[in-house]
Amino acid sequence: MSRKGFRVVESRLLHQGYVFQLVKDRFLLDRAPKKIVSRELVRHPGAVVILPFTPRKKVLLIRQFRYAASGDLWEIPAGTREKGETPRRCATRELEEETGYKPGRLVFLTHFYSAPGLTDERMHLFLADRLKPGRLNLDHDEWIQCKEFEFEQALRMVRQRKIHDAKTIVGLLWAKQFYLNRR
Repeated sequence: MSRKGFRVVESRLLHQGYVFQLVKDRFLLDRAPKKIVSRELVRHPGAVVILPFTPRKKVLLIRQFRYAASGDLWEIPAGTREKGETPRRCATRELEEETGYKPGRLVFLTHFYSAPGLTDERMHLFLADRLKPGRLNLDHDEWIQCKEFEFEQALRMVRQRKIHDAKTIVGLLWAKQFYLNRR
């Protein structure tokens, strides 16, 4: 048996994008050694998600246009890792770019896969607090509104189905269940 439980037989690049690759892989599963399985997969460099708390203990959410969702979504700040960039450095950069704040403290909470049936994108979740003023630096294709919410209000927005972004739902609920209740 191989270490991961499978062995890649063939990997073919279907598309090279600016951020990701689309590949078609054929592999043998160790549990079914004579069966070759094919999957199309989006290869992604990984991303970060940041749950930022202001000095007034409010959470910062951003409202951002998402073409795939056909409209605006409330989200916590997030972004794709650049080549050679650590998750911690990426979280610091993305938080400042999207909110105009630098973290005074950045705490790693967990990591998770965004859509493991489609992509290998692994997201690293951080909590940021003790925020200090920085410099807003939106990408040319970003339209972002940043707003403070009471943490419980953000959780109500999840319960009321006003937040539809999975990484934001994971970030808020994970922090509530496993981090904030233990402090």
